[in-house]
Amino acid sequence: MKLVTSSVYAPGDTSGTVHLDQILILPHQGLLAVADAPGGGPDGRAGVRIALDTVRAHVERNDDILLRFKRNPTPELRQRILDIIEEAFARAAQEIFAFARRRTGVVVTLDVALLLEHEVFIGHVGDGRVYLVRRGLVHQLTVDHSRGDEPLVFDHGGSESSSEAGDRHFTRALGPQPRVRVESLCMELATDDRFIVCSGHLHRALSDHILATRFTSEHLDRLGPALARDGSGAALVAACAQMGSGEPFTPDSAQSRLAILAPMPLFAHCNQRELRTVAQATRPHKFPNGTVIFEQDQPGTELYLVISGQIAIVKNGRTIVTLGPGSNFGEMAMLDEPSRSASAVATGHAELMVIPREAFFAMLKGNPMLAVKILWNMLLRLSANLRQTSARLAELDK
Repeated sequence: MKLVTSSVYAPGDTSGTVHLDQILILPHQGLLAVADAPGGGPDGRAGVRIALDTVRAHVERNDDILLRFKRNPTPELRQRILDIIEEAFARAAQEIFAFARRRTGVVVTLDVALLLEHEVFIGHVGDGRVYLVRRGLVHQLTVDHSRGDEPLVFDHGGSESSSEAGDRHFTRALGPQPRVRVESLCMELATDDRFIVCSGHLHRALSDHILATRFTSEHLDRLGPALARDGSGAALVAACAQMGSGEPFTPDSAQSRLAILAPMPLFAHCNQRELRTVAQATRPHKFPNGTVIFEQDQPGTELYLVISGQIAIVKNGRTIVTLGPGSNFGEMAMLDEPSRSASAVATGHAELMVIPREAFFAMLKGNPMLAVKILWNMLLRLSANLRQTSARLAELDK
């Protein structure tokens, strides 16, 4: 199966500089790897080079096993390739530990994806991520090792410890100890699967919704420039690959709605079956620039989800907030049918998904678990808005 590769690189400002040599892409082997040294400096950059050089050398040393697996993917060879990934991390951990003993603050994160015809093998430590984009939906395949209650960096005796780099705390990373427990997995590949292997800079600089939108809609070659524009000067680094072609997946209408709904905070924690229920209750609408969607003091009976464009929320002639893709508004109409507290106006061409009040309640009555998830997220949003309003009133009283 053909493999198309590209990279994402934006150097960032002096507070978050990354370098192009943090990315390793070997199309022949199907290897993507990204390393990062959150503490920065020349020693950190040297640690990054050690990590990537070690991975490259170990994968190339076992190229015959990779070729055998491509021809005949047996369970024994599958396990051997997982072992190869873990061995590469183990060697990198030992070499960076030896290097770091003569220096201070050398901590390296490492993410690897090895794509072999019909399966992908992944290795991960740190706060970088590996994303899979399949059929218009984005899946995060790794867990961040920068928070949580399970410290899993091991020394020679197997005792547990943790490490810090800058203002980031790691439960697994290369450098602080001679051994590290690697998060590894393998899974089957499908045509048009897209993988993004990135450092922590990327997912900290851009929201989940922006990442999901770009990952699913951009041609692979244009993904880097698009993310750099969204990042507005942030440091970004990632290695990308796609099976079959670099074209984004073109879903049908139902799949498109699922891809739009999945990253929205209002539907956080909803599974695909629940998202399908929501999608069935929506209807898309396009609004030209300047369209008044509803006016202040009008009765409200619809909830709106922003797909694209910008919506200005205007109260007494003054814009109080501008909402972008992934936002929702009009939720109070779902709860007690009040008059609108403000007007909503499209600024630029906008596309919205609309849920009428009757369809909203029919959807919730038919699925109690979905009702709990959506109403809880609505409550969290209302609570956050109330806190912001209280903070503004307190500022005005000073």
